[in-house]
Amino acid sequence: MNKTICRVVVLGAVSLLSTGPASSGLAVSVLAVSAPATTTAAAQTVAEKAVQIRARALLEEFYAVKLERLWAAFTPDVKAQWGTFDGFTQYRKTGVEQFGAQKELVAEKTFVRGGVTYYVRSATFEKSPQVVWAVAFGFDQLGRVSDFGISLEHDRSGDQVALGSF
Repeated sequence: MNKTICRVVVLGAVSLLSTGPASSGLAVSVLAVSAPATTTAAAQTVAEKAVQIRARALLEEFYAVKLERLWAAFTPDVKAQWGTFDGFTQYRKTGVEQFGAQKELVAEKTFVRGGVTYYVRSATFEKSPQVVWAVAFGFDQLGRVSDFGISLEHDRSGDQVALGSF
């Protein structure tokens, strides 16, 4: 049985669960992080801006299933979540098949907590445009990806909308 360690990053009211390879018996560790409601571009620190630029580049490669640089940036603990590079690659390929390409960028934010600089991108994807997913990167002081997770942030499909009778 393949056991996977997943890390939960709690960002204010949003819980980001790193969805590792599908397997039974997931072990979960928790890292609590409180995020500010918003971070404006003007309020970003130099570290936050640098992380935003780097995370965007790594995310573009992640979306394109070019995973070598991201894998190399992972700390040993993050790599252990996926087991092997092949396991991480299969996880990403499955994500592409199930959800398609990014359709809408909903929000981005950066913040620093406990010596880790976080980048969080909220977005929808072609095959489930009503669901907002959050991708989170945490960069340690050495610039390594010490936290990585993807989780459901918001399901808009049940939101109240104006329908019918006008």
